[in-house]
Amino acid sequence: MTGMEKVAWTELIVSLVTVIVVIALVPWLGTSAQAGFAIMGFVAFGYFFIRRRGSRVVTDERDSEIEQKAIRYGVSVAWTALFTSLILVIAWSGTHEISEVPIALLSWLLWSQFVIAYGVKGLSGVLMHRRQRIAAQ
Repeated sequence: MTGMEKVAWTELIVSLVTVIVVIALVPWLGTSAQAGFAIMGFVAFGYFFIRRRGSRVVTDERDSEIEQKAIRYGVSVAWTALFTSLILVIAWSGTHEISEVPIALLSWLLWSQFVIAYGVKGLSGVLMHRRQRIAAQ
């Protein structure tokens, strides 16, 4: 398993754990359950897997290409989800004759996009690394 694949696994696992924790906290904390999104900070620890160790090459062109594709997928899905959810919020507020959208709802949407971006990035990175390993055999 390459260092970049370990980073992708870290991003995927941290995103899934964050979703589980936030969903578990909602019944008790309500909108304060957004504090569970702080777990996403552990994504940064994934990059310890690619720190330079002596003269050994940590990443190569293949890893860089996979990382770039995974970033594109993650950001594309997150932006699409954000755009769609904002359209739904506008439609919902129009049908309920509400002239303003609650700040808490917008905050939930932004935190969710952060989790979606890293989750999709991690998942697509893992799948691309696995597919490439199978093709090399």
